[in-house]
Amino acid sequence: MSSIGFIVLFLISGQQAPSFDTFLIRLKLLPISQRSAAVEVLLGSSQMTPIVEKGSLAHFVWFGKANTVIVMGDLQRAWSHPDTMESIPCGDSSFFHRSYVVPSDARVDYQFIVDGKWCTDPRNPRITPSGFGPHSELAMPGFVSNPVLKHRLNVPHGTIDSIWFTSSLDSLRPRAVKIYKPHDYSDLSNLPSLYVNDGFEALQFEYFQNALDNLIADRTIRPLLVVFIPPVQRHNEYVGLQQRAFTKMICDELVPLIDRAYLTSHKPEDRAMMGISDGGHVSVAMVLKRPDVFLNGAGQSSTITPQLFAILDNSAEHRLSHSPFKLYLDVGQYDLDYPGEEGSFLSFNREFSAELTKDEIKNVYREVNDGHEWANWRERTEDILKLFFGVK
Repeated sequence: MSSIGFIVLFLISGQQAPSFDTFLIRLKLLPISQRSAAVEVLLGSSQMTPIVEKGSLAHFVWFGKANTVIVMGDLQRAWSHPDTMESIPCGDSSFFHRSYVVPSDARVDYQFIVDGKWCTDPRNPRITPSGFGPHSELAMPGFVSNPVLKHRLNVPHGTIDSIWFTSSLDSLRPRAVKIYKPHDYSDLSNLPSLYVNDGFEALQFEYFQNALDNLIADRTIRPLLVVFIPPVQRHNEYVGLQQRAFTKMICDELVPLIDRAYLTSHKPEDRAMMGISDGGHVSVAMVLKRPDVFLNGAGQSSTITPQLFAILDNSAEHRLSHSPFKLYLDVGQYDLDYPGEEGSFLSFNREFSAELTKDEIKNVYREVNDGHEWANWRERTEDILKLFFGVK
């Protein structure tokens, strides 16, 4: 039997298929003219790529005409250290591959760079959204997406209002704001409220309305009003020079406006604010600085700055430890590095949570096998909503 016949027999018979490493060894032993057929058999026998083996090995592969293929994503130190894939010539085409040991419950994003052009994995139908366009997704066997994110036809659905909000502060521009109202809103009263930074992206990429409709219908959480706030000058409002004005706008203008216009509770313990990345920073900072307005806050993959630690250093002055806060923090094992600094989102969030605990401020802290991605953050939406608004 020829070498190509031997590989084909292994891949299509009832026998156990060879390991990926074994396949590579056999592929290199074949004449170059016979390699393409062997690769096609391998790819045809795999339902999709990357090829996952033994529950914890992920083999990224690309097959076609190219000089260089690079894999870039969460596994590559949070999109900062691209890995060039090894190439095996196969005649007119080449077989590119790169393997990683990955936790069995991990979910990560990635893209290929083929001769300098970015693209998703053409053999992987799993596409996730991002603020930078579509990404391909590797979901390991132990990862299960939360079913509350899926649209259900058989549950009552809330509605979305849109308003135009103009602050009295000259430094902040007007913006549209969207408000989720639960089903049977007119029959309800004293609704708790949640304010979401990067709000329009959260609606689009986190399937937020699906989660609200499903969790309310299942009576997992109380009916609530959710205010989705977009940034206009994102970095300045969330982390930079306009953060103080942004905090004042939300706490002293938008919240009173919402409370006048909607059937909401006016108690700080019934209000929460959440956000991702820089939006997580301003959410946590705002809650800690304005417990008269918010006593619940969540930051996902939050930017952690010296300002947050300074707030804690002044906790005695602000009497933070005596306020009944509920804080939630999560961060990915494959989250971003801090450019030019020793540390990462993971290490700084871990340190900040420890400081909160030291100062006796109640917080829930989670590290997950994921990256700095919307497809990560949406998987934790239910946990956040249950923490703040769960039915007891």
